[in-house]
Amino acid sequence: MIRTSQKHFLVSFLVLLLAMPMAIGPAYADNGVTVSLPEPAKSDEGDSKDDSALTTRPKFQTGAPRWYPAGLEPGKWEWVLLNTGEWLKGKIDGIRDDQMEFDSDKFDKITLKMKDVVETHSSRVDTFVFTDQRFFIGVGQITKDKVIIQSDSGLISLPRTQFISLAVGDRNELNLWSGSVDAGISGSSGNTDQVNANVQASLKRRGAFLRLDTKYYGNWGTTNGTTNISNQQLLFEADLFIRDRLFLIPAVFEYYSDTFANINLRVRPGAGVGYQLARSSALEWQISGVGQYQRVEYESTLNQSPLFESFAISLASHARWDITDDITFNGNYSITIPASRSSNPDQQGIFKFEVDITQYLTLNTTLNWTRIGDPTEQADGSTPESDDVYLSVGLGLSF
Repeated sequence: MIRTSQKHFLVSFLVLLLAMPMAIGPAYADNGVTVSLPEPAKSDEGDSKDDSALTTRPKFQTGAPRWYPAGLEPGKWEWVLLNTGEWLKGKIDGIRDDQMEFDSDKFDKITLKMKDVVETHSSRVDTFVFTDQRFFIGVGQITKDKVIIQSDSGLISLPRTQFISLAVGDRNELNLWSGSVDAGISGSSGNTDQVNANVQASLKRRGAFLRLDTKYYGNWGTTNGTTNISNQQLLFEADLFIRDRLFLIPAVFEYYSDTFANINLRVRPGAGVGYQLARSSALEWQISGVGQYQRVEYESTLNQSPLFESFAISLASHARWDITDDITFNGNYSITIPASRSSNPDQQGIFKFEVDITQYLTLNTTLNWTRIGDPTEQADGSTPESDDVYLSVGLGLSF
């Protein structure tokens, strides 16, 4: 038989067991949420304060009211929430290849991976690009799952998985351009007086569907006052995307000159097609094929015409790999095959490591290998070597 005191104990124990899930339940209610949002600041006016002004969608015609985290004064900034629960204030300079360029007064310009960005708030009109060649202009907000845009035609909401890039402003052309200039010099004196110098420059346009790339390489050198290195190369390419990764190359052009390879002038205009094999925050890799007309004028020849013309096919591969946040590798390889069966292909590989020193300054190491498939015999009977290799170290300035 169970005594009365034992009954009272069992009843109390059962009541305690039933009460425990109710007590601990709220602690695990949001177990599926991976991001901790900042708690709203307490208000002296109590809970009766209306916060609708912070969440109301702006009207496109009149611009957007300044958004700011609860408890902070409104300002001119844009806000980004990271998956760590931290808010960043500053300006979004653009989003491309799954990376956001963000300018903060505290951290200067930093690069954020979009997988770490949970939410953004902006009061500025931008251009948003999506899959299937769609783009919309308006004031946008990026959430964990969607991109919400208040455009002139109304409110647009699309899945974030279809979002490709963001260009600052109402398709402001100036915001689409960037560039860099690199320079290096080395020398020695004594038994041999040697001076080498090289310059690299690039100018890029990154629009929603149209990309423009211009690159320049120049190398010069003297030994005991006599020039023994002198070559220049200018490359231009225009890419027009017709699918998310497939692009046409309506125009490509190369200018090349190398006195000691017996090439006074070589030009190659053409057009082709390309495809992006990889496009992420850490790796970008694309391949292309181009049909070209090439015209080569030689410095001097022996028993041969000083002019060579032919049709050629050029195949190229370009890769950019962000090894760390501060170290980037760029690799370019191309092979050009003339239509003439008697001609061997020309090849070139340019491999460059960049180490960020400051926001705009980098330390660069570049290996430039050029191979002339069929070096032409010069008037003095000598034939240049097929391969030239240049290794340079210098500083770069980006803008």
